[in-house]
Amino acid sequence: MAQRIQSPSSINTYKQCPRKYYYNYILKLPTLASIHLIRGKIVHSVLEDFFKLDIASIHGDHKEFELNILLQSMLKEKWNNSMGELLKIGLGQHKLDFYYEESQEMINSWFESLLNRIQLKQNQHLTFDEAFNILKPETEVYFKSEEHKVQGFIDAVHRIEGEISLIDYKSSKKDTISPEYRLQLAIYALLYYEKYGKHPNIVGVDFLRHGIKYLKVDEELIELAKQECSLIQENTISEDLEDYPMKTSPLCKWSTGQCDFYDICFGQKKIDDFK
Repeated sequence: MAQRIQSPSSINTYKQCPRKYYYNYILKLPTLASIHLIRGKIVHSVLEDFFKLDIASIHGDHKEFELNILLQSMLKEKWNNSMGELLKIGLGQHKLDFYYEESQEMINSWFESLLNRIQLKQNQHLTFDEAFNILKPETEVYFKSEEHKVQGFIDAVHRIEGEISLIDYKSSKKDTISPEYRLQLAIYALLYYEKYGKHPNIVGVDFLRHGIKYLKVDEELIELAKQECSLIQENTISEDLEDYPMKTSPLCKWSTGQCDFYDICFGQKKIDDFK
C-alpha cells in the first residue's frame, strides 16, 4: 500500500488521538464547521491578499492610514462573502457581530506590529515603500517532501538581509508555542531544507493578538520533524479500526463543544450516520 502524504495537522491529530485520525484521514468522515476555523480562514486570506498590494499605488503622505482602511475593507468583504458558511453554524447575529469585532481588533493589532517593524526600517534611512517591500513575505507557499511524505502551506516566508524566517499565523487566544505548534514549525523547517538545501534561520508563530514568537532552527528541531514523519508512516499503514485506539482526554468533550467524532466513539451514532 502506498504511503499517505501527511501534514502537520494530520500528524498532530494522530498524536492527539489515533481514533480521531482514523475517522478523519482514513475514512474521511465529514467534520463540522466552527467559527474559529472559518474566522481563521478569513483572516489568513486577508493577510495573504494584503501583501499582494503594490505599495507604490498607495498615494498620499499617510500611507499607514490608507493601508489600514484597505485592510479593514478586505476583512469586511471576505467576512460578508463567507456569510453563508457563518450562518450555517447557528450562532446568531449577536455572536457573529462579536467575532467580527474581535477579528477587527486582531487585524488592528497585527497591523500595528507591522507598522512598528516598518518604522524600525525607516530609522535606517529607508522610505516607507522600501521598508514595506523588504518586510513583504512570500505568502501561502506550498511545500512537499517526497522523502518524508509530508506537505504543508507556509503562511509567510521572509527573506530579509540574508536571514530566512518561516511564519505561521494563528488567530487563537494562545500566545505560546505549544508542542503541537513546535512540531508544525519543525516540519516547515524540514520542508524548506529539503527544497532549498539549507535551513531557515528561524521559524515562528505570529499570534495575531499578541505578536510573533520565534524558534531558532537547529539540528534538534529538524530531527524532531524527521522522527515524527517516520513514526506516522509506521503507525498508519493499517486501515483497520482496531489499530487506531481511542485516547480519551479533555479534548473529547468540553464545556462548549466536543470532538467531531465523539458520538461515534461513545456509541451515540454509527459511522453510516456520517456518510
